[in-house]
Amino acid sequence: MGMSRRENEIKLAFASPDLAIRKLHDGGAREVHPRAFEDNVLYDVADRALARSGRLLRLRRYGAATILTFKAPVPGEHRHKVRVEHETAVADPDAMRRILEGLGFAPVYRYQKYRTGFLAGGVAASVDETPLGTFVELEGSPDEVDRVARALGCDESRYVLLTYRELQEREAAARGVPAGDLLMPGGDESR
Repeated sequence: MGMSRRENEIKLAFASPDLAIRKLHDGGAREVHPRAFEDNVLYDVADRALARSGRLLRLRRYGAATILTFKAPVPGEHRHKVRVEHETAVADPDAMRRILEGLGFAPVYRYQKYRTGFLAGGVAASVDETPLGTFVELEGSPDEVDRVARALGCDESRYVLLTYRELQEREAAARGVPAGDLLMPGGDESR
């Protein structure tokens, strides 16, 4: 079954997963998906037309599920990251890889994390443990996202609107090294 919607989200950096989870629980959030390894592969064509236009084609394995996602930017100024999102469950990830490659798409970036899912009222909250640090991703209506962020002790100055790839590229540029893939230590769990 597929889903199409307008995604409205932010990330908030936290010092540790324990702190992020404690803040979520203190704010009344409840866990809806236990901590699971997530492996994401972004696909693009040879000239990187998708990336250059702000679009994304991703094949994600999260626990036992595999999801194909397409995202595109929504024009205009927004206080959150706003994108159009279409996604569908994939029954056979290997067949989907072959289909994407047969259509001229190739893997261009891979990133991994551990994710724990929460629900905070009408906001989907995820604690993401990445090689870059711990982030809480909040997704929902703009007012509800702001409300949950405040409950976590964060105001708009702490909102992160960059993707993990953009965060990694910024960090790599500051160190003068190429970005490469963003993999968890020893992290080839899903293959």
